[in-house]
This record gives sequence, C-alpha cells and structure tokens, in this order.
Amino acid sequence: MALDKNRVTKDISKLQKALKKGAKWRGPSDIHQLRTRIRRVQSELEIAKPYIKIRTGWLLRKLRRMHKKAGKVRDLDVMIGHLTGLQQTDGEQDCLIQLQQQFGFDRYRKERRLRRTLRKNRSAVNKELGKGSRRLEKSIEKESKEQTAAAASVLKFSTKLGAPITLNRNNLHEYRSTIKDLRDVLELGDDSADEKFLAALKETKDAIGEWHDWEELFSLAKDSLNHSPGCKLLNQLKDTADNKFESAFALTNKLRKTYFDAKKKGRAPREREAPAPTPMRAASRLLA
Repeated sequence: MALDKNRVTKDISKLQKALKKGAKWRGPSDIHQLRTRIRRVQSELEIAKPYIKIRTGWLLRKLRRMHKKAGKVRDLDVMIGHLTGLQQTDGEQDCLIQLQQQFGFDRYRKERRLRRTLRKNRSAVNKELGKGSRRLEKSIEKESKEQTAAAASVLKFSTKLGAPITLNRNNLHEYRSTIKDLRDVLELGDDSADEKFLAALKETKDAIGEWHDWEELFSLAKDSLNHSPGCKLLNQLKDTADNKFESAFALTNKLRKTYFDAKKKGRAPREREAPAPTPMRAASRLLA
C-alpha cells in the first residue's frame, strides 16, 4: 500500500484555499472545514517531517495554533446548537437565554482572535505549504520512506489504544485523540483501508466527542448560572452528559475488545480464526 501522493497534495491545496477564505466565512461549517483540513495536513506533515526540507517544525507550530483557535470557536458552535435543540423546561427559559447570549458573545470574541491569527500567518504558512507539497510529491515519487514512517505511526497509535489502561471521564477524551491520529494515518493510503475498521473508529470518535461537548456544556453552564442543585436546566444537561458518557464508554470498550485486545497478540491463530488484527494488517500494507 503506497501513500497517495495525489491525496496529500490535494489536502494541502484545500487547506491553502481554506486559509485564504478566512475573511469570507459564511458560518460554522466553514470553521469546521478549516479545522478538519488543518488536522489532516498536520498528520501528513508529521509522517513526512524527516524527509522533506522545509521548516516543518515552524509550520506545525503555526498549524497547531490555528487548529486550537478554530477548535474553540467550533466548540461554542456545537454548544449553542445543543442549547437550541434542548426541550424547554418550565421556569428555566431565562437561564437558557442567558447561556445562549453568553456563548454567542464568547464565540464572537474567539472568532475575532482566530481571524487575527489567520491574517497574520496565512501568507507565510501558505508559502511553506506550497514548498512542502512540491517536495513531498517528489519524495513520494522517488522512495518509500514515508510508507515506513506511516506504518510505524499505525503501530504506535495501535499500541497506545491497546495499552492496559483504565478508561474513565478523565482520560477518555485523550483516548479519542489517539483514535483520530490512527484514523488520519490509515486514510493516507492510495487504496482503501478496512472500511469496517475505519467506520468503527469514526463511530467511537464521534461518540466520545459528543459526550465531551455535553460535559463541557454542563460545566460551563454550572459556572455561569451559579444555581442550586435543583436547577432543572442544569439537571437536564447533567443527565444528557451522563447518558452520552455511558454510550461512548460502551462503544470504546467494544472497539478495544474487537481490534486492540492485547490477549490476542503473540499467539498462533486457531483454525478458521479471523486474520491478524486490523491495525497490524494496515501497517503491513503500508510497507507493501
């Protein structure tokens, strides 16, 4: 499985256009798109970093900063959407309006900061991305070192996901980041990875992300409203967050048991048993 040079260069080109579009955003979807494209290019540059002669460290720092600022705006977009979709609770309408207004103001401030960061950096970032695109394409054409790096990344993230840690509310969102890293690398190939495996990664990633959004919403609402434990709106937010956690936790454990069960490693497969774990097969295909 070779790295798809067309996909890599196309991803960089899309990010360059998204950065230029900063002054013409039409709504939350544009910021989400920017954030997604930054993350994809980050994954590609991390793999290619040792083999292309550009200011990769500088570029990654700039992209991380943009991604973080875009993420703060995106988080507020999601929370405002959740508040809008809540069933109105008797006697809590004023609280709901107060939160919506506060989040709307916070979003406005954070988007202004994001726009300032883009205006300040996008010209230099796009120039460096252009260099990286040209040199990365030549590098992929000449040799397969990036394939080895990609395979190593698959094994690293898979090992981390299968590590015997106890998952809880404090580390589940960090675990999600590793799922995203693995999925990003697997999508770099020029032939499709195991679609069932990718779908399981996406489903789990999305479930954890949804829980975390509700958890953050409840935490911010609790600090902002400063109400008693009997507040119906806060109780509704807490119940929703708890339910989302249970769902995400169950999906995560299912993913780990199906694809990252450490007990399955190191023994010969029995007759009619499924082939090697998907992450290991993916790494082998990257080296092929």
